[in-house]
Amino acid sequence: MRIGAVVQSGNPASAAHRLSSAPLTAPLSDRFCDAVVVAFALWTVSCHAIVAARRALLALLALYAVMVVGAWLLRRRLGAVAPAPDATSPTAFPDSPHPTLSILRGVTIVVAAATALRFAVSPDVVQLWWMAVILLGVAAAAVCVSDVDRLSRPDGGRASERLLWLLAAGCVVLTLVSHRPDADDAFYVNVAVSTVDAPGRALLSKDTMHGIPGLPLYFPVYRVHSYELLNGALAYLTGIPAIYSFHWLSAAFAALLVPLAHARLFRVLTPRRWLAMVATLMFILVAAGETHRWYGNFSFVRMWQGKSISLFVFMPLVYAYALRFAVRPNVRDWAMLALAQIAAVGTSSTALWVAPVGAVVALCSAVRPSRRAPRIVLLGTLASAYVLGAAWLVRGSLQESLGGWMASGGQGGASTPALQIALTTILGDSRLLIFAIVSLLIAWVFVPPGLGRRFAVAAPLAVLLGLLNPYTAGWVGRNVTGPSYWRSMWALPLPILMGFVLASPLLLGDTSSRPGERRAAWLVLLAAFALLIPRYSGLSPENGVQLSWPKLKVPDAAYEWAVAVNDSVPEKSHVAVPSDVDTWIVTLHHHVFPLLVRTYLRSWGDHVTREDLLERIAMRRFLDHPELVEATPELFRDGLDRYEVRAVCLVNSPRAGAARTILLQAGFRPTLRRPDYELWVRRGRGSNLRGSMRPDHGMIPRRDRGVR
Repeated sequence: MRIGAVVQSGNPASAAHRLSSAPLTAPLSDRFCDAVVVAFALWTVSCHAIVAARRALLALLALYAVMVVGAWLLRRRLGAVAPAPDATSPTAFPDSPHPTLSILRGVTIVVAAATALRFAVSPDVVQLWWMAVILLGVAAAAVCVSDVDRLSRPDGGRASERLLWLLAAGCVVLTLVSHRPDADDAFYVNVAVSTVDAPGRALLSKDTMHGIPGLPLYFPVYRVHSYELLNGALAYLTGIPAIYSFHWLSAAFAALLVPLAHARLFRVLTPRRWLAMVATLMFILVAAGETHRWYGNFSFVRMWQGKSISLFVFMPLVYAYALRFAVRPNVRDWAMLALAQIAAVGTSSTALWVAPVGAVVALCSAVRPSRRAPRIVLLGTLASAYVLGAAWLVRGSLQESLGGWMASGGQGGASTPALQIALTTILGDSRLLIFAIVSLLIAWVFVPPGLGRRFAVAAPLAVLLGLLNPYTAGWVGRNVTGPSYWRSMWALPLPILMGFVLASPLLLGDTSSRPGERRAAWLVLLAAFALLIPRYSGLSPENGVQLSWPKLKVPDAAYEWAVAVNDSVPEKSHVAVPSDVDTWIVTLHHHVFPLLVRTYLRSWGDHVTREDLLERIAMRRFLDHPELVEATPELFRDGLDRYEVRAVCLVNSPRAGAARTILLQAGFRPTLRRPDYELWVRRGRGSNLRGSMRPDHGMIPRRDRGVR
């Protein structure tokens, strides 16, 4: 089936117009996003090929260079193609005067408010689901039949584009001055660190955190990641430590892309008010803190991690390309849809299912019921072939790794509470949850006719029927999301729906009338949201955020102790440290090996027996709570010799007497003591004891200088 066979009939100047959907004079921000998608998708495909071939970093750099040159030559050979314009007018779609739809909008607001209030009093998630499906289903039937499905030329010119780039620059500054340390860095940064420290080793071939010979990667599904390898390549080529590449270079670049990517989307959804929608969404992400897994806590305060980039850079682009393709099928948007999904997978393995779901949801939102609709959706779904193929390949290894946990969907109980857990995990159990429910149900009411309104009603309905279905949550957990069922909420564009509600004064009715009053009402709504809805701001200390000059996004004391331990004994020595410290040791170059890093170690055949794992856990518990050593001192003493521990960091406590006695008897000597921890080192052959160090986070730690 050829794409041209399903292109809408029209009167283009030539067939060449159908090969592209973005004019050569498209805004710089759109072209910049497209270039990033192509470049990073090529990098991701290169990484997949090299990892599969069990080759090293230099081979990856060589292959990527070849692919970039090949893509450039191909583009020169094919040349640029001038497309037909999206529309002749940016205001082509006036609000629908149909009385039935007007009544439905009013009924929706009343029923949605009643549903949310009832849920607040008596949180019955199944009842909520049924009300949402019925309400959105009726609205979808009315909207998708009546609304147009054409692209409109966005409002604004150079001035709007300049304001967008200014907003993007502000997001970069906000990201660099916001510090919210996250322990997930232990694995992600370590991948880049190991890439630099051993550039001749096969990429993603083994565990590099614990120093256990032959131990495989923590989860094989992480072999589809390419973002961590990119930071490793940047560190290798520039000579800077990998953690600086994440926290400064990648964080700043990703923050720049967030508003640009959403501008690409809102130029399709709300072409008359795309810039205001971008600003509204950025405000929502910053204004609310609420829960650790709230959408905003995967944005600017955590922008250096791949999952955040996948969610707030590549997923908006997946929506945008899918919507454009569904309205006017063409080769260019199909290719960009495929590449955006591949790029999303490179940043997070969760995109193996989130990206295809997002593509299908956007495709279904844009097509009108007709004979051609299934063919368009099918063609668009074929753009997910690479990602779905990768998901199929890693599925077997993931099930083998997770075992019974995967079999139960990771929920640990009946399927019905899973949706409740997902909602409260992301939205909490207070006002933000209620506001999100209301927004989910009524967002379409405030969006002008066109693709925006179709997306606002069809996208949440599709996700509710598919992933967020209380009757199929167990199956979804076992076969799609894995143990983290709460991530099914990532397929729900809830911040966008909330943005439609808060920007309603700018979107409703004749937007050219009384612009000053509309802007004032919009600002009042934003202020009311920030003051009344979240329990605290996303930039507040209650959310764990510290605002200061750019520095590493690490907990100061724990990171200093990690550096001190790492500098006290030779590289690759085994050390025993508390749980707050082990996270950051493995983010240092040429690091020592903690007995246990977070939960990144599990029993695995002969490499790590269950008894070995339990003993490592016990050793770390002793260091977190040294008073426990008195009960089983022999276990602590035997662990020091069994694992050939060279350095020990334990909590400085008056009740640590038994632990200190055992350390002295085992040949350890105290080298550093502070109110929180104390460091004990056992000298031996090749000792590299250098005492303590107090690193300035704006400088490169001693062992990290000259990482190449």
